[in-house]
Amino acid sequence: MNRLHALFRRASAVAAGALLGLTGVAIFAAPASAHHSEITGQAKCDVATGEWVVDWSIKTYAPKGVKKYKLVEVVAKTYVGGKATEVTIPEISVTDGDKYPHSVKKALTANLRVDSNVTMASLAVRAEWDNGFVEDRMRTAKVKFCGTCKPPKPTPTPSASEPPAPTPTPSPSEPPAPTVPNPSASIQADCEGIAHVTLNNADDATAPAEFTVEASAGAFTEKVSVKPGESTSVEVPAEQATDIKVTVEGSKEPLFHGDPEPADNCVKPGEPTGAYKSTCDELIFEINNPEDGETTTATFTPNKGEPQTLTVEPGMSGTVSFPAEEGLIVTPSGEGIEDPKPIAWEKPEDCTPGEGGGDPGLPVTGAAAGGIAAGAAVLLAVGGGLFVMARRRKLRFTA
Repeated sequence: MNRLHALFRRASAVAAGALLGLTGVAIFAAPASAHHSEITGQAKCDVATGEWVVDWSIKTYAPKGVKKYKLVEVVAKTYVGGKATEVTIPEISVTDGDKYPHSVKKALTANLRVDSNVTMASLAVRAEWDNGFVEDRMRTAKVKFCGTCKPPKPTPTPSASEPPAPTPTPSPSEPPAPTVPNPSASIQADCEGIAHVTLNNADDATAPAEFTVEASAGAFTEKVSVKPGESTSVEVPAEQATDIKVTVEGSKEPLFHGDPEPADNCVKPGEPTGAYKSTCDELIFEINNPEDGETTTATFTPNKGEPQTLTVEPGMSGTVSFPAEEGLIVTPSGEGIEDPKPIAWEKPEDCTPGEGGGDPGLPVTGAAAGGIAAGAAVLLAVGGGLFVMARRRKLRFTA
């Protein structure tokens, strides 16, 4: 099985820069399409059991022709205050072996039931697609629970010796007051900073729940009426998604008051993504640059042989590769790259005897393809040490 890890931890404020005239340069351009996952979660109180129920949904994105994926890393947690506990969600679990059981076009869904004292739940996953690529880092979503979640109080049964208490009859001018048991809410911030507030009315409620969502010191206000047994969602724009207060008519205390937990490890608009994988013959690095990004450059230096520099224009992708050899380690570097770490070639388990790893005495010389050498010669003839200088994205490479 190919081991694929991510290059980029985070990217911000990018710009163009390409070092030309470097021997061993390998740039392969193609339309970019980043592999990544998105997780959403909504919570609701099950008044029959007094449990929170979180509905998780995972959607994945990949280039055309990639149809299946699997989960190679899953971490689910629940929180009581600041104390975290790892939990298991059977439908969302790590896939063993080489099978890819999930469809790219279909959302993977599951629900998680937790006790009423739980205040938040989180889910983080990393996906690998059937073309051998794994996303650069785990994607994480966090859902906060707002309000109380309790089962209805049982109706006391009178003893045989005591007659049942008479039921008070309201006067004709005063209709019975409607009850709104356990209205609840959950809140999640997405990667763009938008706060999604889910408002729930209990199944056994006898009247609509009247919610008010306020944010940013009153700059945002929306009132919503939710019928019994139904839910609705309110989106608070990113620029106003602070100091959010969720109240419901009939309750003195707000269901929620504060800021949502920020989304983690997001792929933001305009940011490049990167990955690397070990095959039986090569250690391959890839950069995908979105159409709304800017030119980005990275240099890869092996522990033996010549370095290679990869420049990728917006809307394109590019790769560089190094011949596989035991002990091969490549370190990414460049202006704006954050926390570069060496990346080692790891021989896949499915390689046949004698395949991969190179000859024991064969030195690592970088990319060996004749076309690449010819391209490097052209660059030398054209520009020698020509530099195209510009701002560069801040990139983080992680193993």
